[in-house]
Amino acid sequence: MAKPYPILPASILDELNDLNGALGAYDQLMTAWINQTLTDGPAGDPKSFAAGCQFLLRPILEGFQDIERQASSFREMGVVGVCTIDNSGQEKP
Repeated sequence: MAKPYPILPASILDELNDLNGALGAYDQLMTAWINQTLTDGPAGDPKSFAAGCQFLLRPILEGFQDIERQASSFREMGVVGVCTIDNSGQEKP
């Protein structure tokens, strides 16, 4: 059975690009910090760094949550589309 998905305006979906970019930058920051900590030990105050990471991640999470709220609103209003994929893997309208 096909699952209905909300049809969202492009403006909402455009926000995903920025959020995904910010999340990628956050991932690189955390990877670099972990690598540096494992090789040279922690630099600076780890508590301050952890607090800073929280302040960087919070807007990203809130952005994704906002998109989820908007998608839920569109779903509740009935603005949905259904797409099915057959065995060949091609989409059907």
